[in-house]
Amino acid sequence: MVHRITLTLLLLALLAPQAAWSQTAELEALNTLFSGSVVMKLDRKQQLVIDLYDASGRFRQDVVAASSVDPATIHFSADEDAIILGCVSADARCFRKELFKSNSVRMTGRCNLPRPLEDADGSATIEALRAFIGAHAATAAETRSSGQRMK
Repeated sequence: MVHRITLTLLLLALLAPQAAWSQTAELEALNTLFSGSVVMKLDRKQQLVIDLYDASGRFRQDVVAASSVDPATIHFSADEDAIILGCVSADARCFRKELFKSNSVRMTGRCNLPRPLEDADGSATIEALRAFIGAHAATAAETRSSGQRMK
């Protein structure tokens, strides 16, 4: 009995930080704005995972290191009726897009997200995306990368 309790507490201690990684207040705000058409979360590598849904279900998944997204490039495109995100480097391909219907994966330099219906000009969504990128970039700067070793 004591071993089960110890094992349960150990598992909870290990899984609790992972749950905290996957959802932040900024991501909750973004997910609320998109009302289920787009769902965002952080994976274990602290990459932003963007799942896009239509009437038939999830049709695309974009994965990007949040620090690779340039907040200055986030804008609304009236022609596409979409929110556009770009990479920090203009010639970089930082977005990994997986299209489930065509069973393809490609790297691109931009990500287009459907404009939330309640956000006519996309300004609230752009502000929320910039808040997330800013908060995540500050957190990433405080965290030492796994490639560094103490001497």
